[in-house]
Order: sequence, then C-alpha cells, then structure tokens
Amino acid sequence: MEVVVLLAGVVDPKWRLDGLALRPGTALVEETGLPRRLSPFDEAALETALKLRDADPTVRVTAVLVGGPANNALLRAIAAFRPHRVFRIGGVALSLWDPLAAVRLLGAAVAAAVERPDLVLMGREFGDGDDGALPPALAEAQGWRFCGLAHAVSLAEDGAVTLRRVRGPREEVLRLRPPVLASITNDRGNRLRHPLLKNVMLAKREPIEVVAPPPDAPAAAPALALRDIAVVPPPTRGAGACRFLTGPVEAQVEELAAFLRRWRAAVGG
Repeated sequence: MEVVVLLAGVVDPKWRLDGLALRPGTALVEETGLPRRLSPFDEAALETALKLRDADPTVRVTAVLVGGPANNALLRAIAAFRPHRVFRIGGVALSLWDPLAAVRLLGAAVAAAVERPDLVLMGREFGDGDDGALPPALAEAQGWRFCGLAHAVSLAEDGAVTLRRVRGPREEVLRLRPPVLASITNDRGNRLRHPLLKNVMLAKREPIEVVAPPPDAPAAAPALALRDIAVVPPPTRGAGACRFLTGPVEAQVEELAAFLRRWRAAVGG
C-alpha cells in the first residue's frame, strides 16, 4: 500500500514574527530566517503513517514537505524518522492561503510521490492556515474518498482503510476503499515518537531531494490578493482594568472584599 503524508510545517511559535513581509513584486510571503517546525497536526499525520508502516511491511510511506529552501532543516528532521522516501516540493515560498493554488500544488505533490496513492494523510490544519479547508478541497479535486478529523487509522486485510474519529460523545468508525484522504487531528495515541540518534545523524549527511511542480500544470488565478502584511504589536499591559493588589495580606483582603461588595451592589445581588 502506498501512503503519502503531506506536510507544510509552521513558523516556530517561540519566535517573533517581526520579519514577516511580502516578497517584493509578488503575493508570496517572505519567511526567510523564521525557523519552522511541524505543527501538532503534522506530527499526528506523520506518526499515523509510521504506525501503519510498522504494522505492515508492505506499506510504503512517502513524506512530502511543501516549501522552499528555508525548510531544508525541517526536511532533515522528517527524514530522521526514516520514511521510505522524503522530498521537498516547490522552490520558493508558497501561497498556501490561496486555496486554488494550494490544491493544485498538493495534487502535483502527490503525483510526484506515487502514481496511484492508496492513502493520503495530512494534518487537519495545513501550514499556518487554521480553517481546515484544504484537505476536503484536495479530496474533492482528486476524486478521493475523504474522512476528516480522524485520530486513528488502520488497514484491513482486504485493503480497506478503517478510520476512527470522535463525534460528540461517541467514536465513529469509517471503513473506506482506497484511494482515501484523511485529515488527522492530534491525540494522545498519535503523538510523534522521538527519532533514533543514529537516524538523526544519517539524515544530516543525506542529500536533500527537491521536486519541482510540473511546468505544464495549468496556473490557477489567485483567489485572494495580499496587498500588505502588518505585524500587530502586543497590547500594552497595565492600561486596562486588571491590576495587582499590593501591600500586606490583610490590606489586600480588605481591598478585595470592598471591591466585591461594590460589585454585588451594582448587580443587585
């Protein structure tokens, strides 16, 4: 069975976004110098694929990372988990916020990975977009069966894909025939393992494989046009109604009690 994992990564949330801007003369986001990592949903999708590989030696896992050269360090981190093949598609920063362009690119990514995929996995939120629209849009465009918000995936002996997801108070089980695309949500059961140190060292020495989208693929008109990106400064603390009580404990208790009495009188309690 051919399993393809589509990964985008996100800007490391521990870093400030002061350097975020548009690339001059384009609608592409310039993220050079901003470290990237896998999101929790990317990690869950990758771990799900690795579990399928571990359970069945006939499963072949291909991990595809979308992005430019700034993602090479992240690509090596993915390679340390030893999928059968790992490569990066795209030579520049990509407009994943544009659903038409993104679906076209992701379809080309899967086609570059395998001729006929059986199972495609991707995080419930792809990249830094949080609307969850890309997985079902890609499945619709490719004519694949789709399951959203899955937390566990297994393979039946007859080749069917069994997917589990939580719907309200119940767990729903879907049994679908390939090809299937599943968006994976994070769960305790699909937390990404740690790679072996020897595999980390091997991944640092291996050459990076880069695949360019097919040049004859039809270009999609942008669904949106970015004009500017503004970094919003953090709010100024101390200017609102919140403040710290100071002084001896007895004085703090009395001040708090007086406030609560005024509040109770105001609400008519």
